[in-house]
Amino acid sequence: MNLVVLTGRLVRDPELKYGQSGMAYCKFTLAVNRMRKDDPADFIGCAAFGKTAELIGEYLRKGNNTGVQGRIQTSTFEVNGEKRYRTEVIVDRIEFLESKSSGVNSIESESRSKPKTTNSYNQPKYTEPKQSGVVEEEDDEFPF
Repeated sequence: MNLVVLTGRLVRDPELKYGQSGMAYCKFTLAVNRMRKDDPADFIGCAAFGKTAELIGEYLRKGNNTGVQGRIQTSTFEVNGEKRYRTEVIVDRIEFLESKSSGVNSIESESRSKPKTTNSYNQPKYTEPKQSGVVEEEDDEFPF
């Protein structure tokens, strides 16, 4: 399983660009604190595509506290004949943890769309069904 969940602050404004096909893509770096205060932060490169990238480019800015869910992807490329490696998080979902208007907002990649909730980490509350006083007869045809 390749699943990454991070919370951190944007190091700089996201870079929103469009490829030759017209597909939006956005790159940004997330500063993620470690468990102990004495440890340095990790700086994680992230990339998003499509509508998710456009929304990140429009709404997120340097310093915003942000949650990211995605997968790790590695790639290789050459610069002046020297082979280089890159590891980054491909964003499937983003959480705007600092909203000026309505609490926590979330964006999911179009390929993994799910119903939106105010806070996607909480399950909906269970409400007990109301008793109507009417008892339905059991159907003897079914063995259960």
